[in-house]
Amino acid sequence: MATDQRFVRTSETALWQQCRLKWYLAYNLGFISDRINPNFWLGGFVHYALSEWYLGHVNDPAHFFWWLGTNSIEEERADKITIEGMDVDVEGLADLDKMLWLGVGMLEGYVEWAAEWASDFDVIESELSIFLDLKDNDGRPFTYVVKLDLLTENSEGLRVADFKTAADFRDQSTVHTYQQFRRYPWILREAFPEWKDDVVGSEWIALRKIVPSNRSKPPYFMRLPIDISPHEFEGIGRELVAEATAMLRVEEKIADGEPVRDHIYPTPSPDCAWRCDFFVNGMCQVWRSGEDDLTAVAEAHGELGHDHYGEYREEFFVSVDTIGRREGG
Repeated sequence: MATDQRFVRTSETALWQQCRLKWYLAYNLGFISDRINPNFWLGGFVHYALSEWYLGHVNDPAHFFWWLGTNSIEEERADKITIEGMDVDVEGLADLDKMLWLGVGMLEGYVEWAAEWASDFDVIESELSIFLDLKDNDGRPFTYVVKLDLLTENSEGLRVADFKTAADFRDQSTVHTYQQFRRYPWILREAFPEWKDDVVGSEWIALRKIVPSNRSKPPYFMRLPIDISPHEFEGIGRELVAEATAMLRVEEKIADGEPVRDHIYPTPSPDCAWRCDFFVNGMCQVWRSGEDDLTAVAEAHGELGHDHYGEYREEFFVSVDTIGRREGG
């Protein structure tokens, strides 16, 4: 796989949709924050623990999560002591400690809940990476890459399940707006054409951010299947290519030396203050004040030049042989 291959993934296109400035800072300048977002930290380790459990690599996802989280917190504590002397970020580490206990409780409850409907489907694979070579509408090559949380099958057909941690389930109607629930089943059909007629859609598997107890009220976990019609599948690929075309056009113009501000701008929303690292660390405000060189403020809060596709450059292309469990392997 060429090291200069232009990859595209859903998390990048999501930033492109939300705010071009966020996309530019993250994917064009390669900024990565040194601030740990507790919610992303929790979600990431919950994903990994469940994936390893479904793969049969661990017997107890809650215990595995505890091990992962404890090591992460210890590493973070050691880094802060080394870098900052006695000026330890006590508040940030305390947030991670809370998330550690929360994650353990969530996963213990999930195992009990999942056992009730385990007979509903067979797990084909977890953490499955798929690479699909495409061209945008101007002929630029790019590779669309995904990593599926869970590939399952039951009497209805194949579904791509995605784990989410949620504060509550009131906004479950918005699940249908998440691109991965449409594009992941689409790429599965494209990568494995022999399965094309078997892929019926995706499934949202949500874990509520609460430890089940006598005081709390269920539900704590929820499944929501998302069916995709053959007609809708036809449009998903065209939408992806159209979006990649717009993004790569801007990237090419910036590389050719056109003024960045002719193409890049922030898209403020009420979510900025609590969801966006670029707002919290001041990079967005510096940009909006008229400063084009964000090197100083970026290096004060993280690193520039990070390759957000580094993990995919080390992957091997996936073949049907690697997921032979569907054939009884």
